[in-house]
Amino acid sequence: MLAFVAFAFIVLFFTILVLIGKTNELSEDVAGKGMNYDSKSKWNGYFLLAFVILFFISIVYQVKLLAPIMIPKSASYHGDKTDNLFYVTLFFMTIVFILTQFALFYFGYRYNQGMNKKALFYSHNNKLEVIGTVIPAIVLAVLVVMGMRVWFQIFDVESRDKNAMVIEMTGKQFQWMARYPGPDGKFGHRIQDTAHITPTNELGIDWTDANSHDDFFADKLVFIKDKPVLVKLGALDVIHSFYLPHFRVKMDCVPGIPTQFYFTPKYTTEEMRDYLKDLPWWQTINPETGEPRWKTFKYELACAEICGRSHYGMQKEVVVVKDQAAYDEWVKKQTPIYVAPAAAAPADSTKTADGGGISGGGKTEDNGKKVVSELTGGTTHRSSK
Repeated sequence: MLAFVAFAFIVLFFTILVLIGKTNELSEDVAGKGMNYDSKSKWNGYFLLAFVILFFISIVYQVKLLAPIMIPKSASYHGDKTDNLFYVTLFFMTIVFILTQFALFYFGYRYNQGMNKKALFYSHNNKLEVIGTVIPAIVLAVLVVMGMRVWFQIFDVESRDKNAMVIEMTGKQFQWMARYPGPDGKFGHRIQDTAHITPTNELGIDWTDANSHDDFFADKLVFIKDKPVLVKLGALDVIHSFYLPHFRVKMDCVPGIPTQFYFTPKYTTEEMRDYLKDLPWWQTINPETGEPRWKTFKYELACAEICGRSHYGMQKEVVVVKDQAAYDEWVKKQTPIYVAPAAAAPADSTKTADGGGISGGGKTEDNGKKVVSELTGGTTHRSSK
């Protein structure tokens, strides 16, 4: 409501300014003074020059004000490369922006209308056109090549560690479903048909597959420092976007189309807090917790694709532990989906009340053709009549 009132006030303010200007012009016409366009054009030139100067001063001020609260350094190895690419691109774009915007407003000041001024007809300049074409082309080509190199390095499937941690993330309105393999390190199969996808088994996990018996859902994401992670992504309803800002990870989750992202965490949560505690803004007290901001810092997962009214609520905490032992200790505390109560995590409605075993038959095919595809970890079977 406050934003709407502020917007309405701004619109009303500028409307009043326009009406005042119109009233002034009409009063001059009625008085027979006529319109002194030279004088007004000269003043417009002064205003344009003042505006561009104040504009650049405000940019410098905002950078100084907001830079300390910008997202901290990358917490993944590939993030250093994308950050470097961003800064190089920003450098060239800043130069172009300053030159073009200053020229735009300066020309308005320098070449304002005047009775004693005569325009020069200047059709073209071959040398200037060549320079204005070649230099931007070279800069853009360099940026494109740099971007492609980083892209191919990040998505180089052949160089990936075969022993990487694999996590399955599924987005739905309005939550993330984080599925981890149990101690065996293997996902159970998922079968996409009406016999397996139910309100209590939204992923269609095949409980006849023993590998699924130790899989578990996690209320937060846990990674291991320096251990590669392969996140396999999917969606149940609309497009979501898996976004780990601190790790420079972003990938869309599209219904029916499996996607994935591979990266390696660089800093544990505690190491990032140790880094932030030396930065002035992070030393300030958070009024919500009463503690320095660095003490309550958390990595986070968010959805970067507007997916509905509660899009903002699709968040999860992300924790990076120091070694495999710390991760294994966390895994031991998790309850497998196979034995978890339905209220605690999605579970198959065909399971018995105590969570053990399968009842109601183990139908995996619906008298149709089995189509096998690698979808988010385990093999997915899709029945079709």
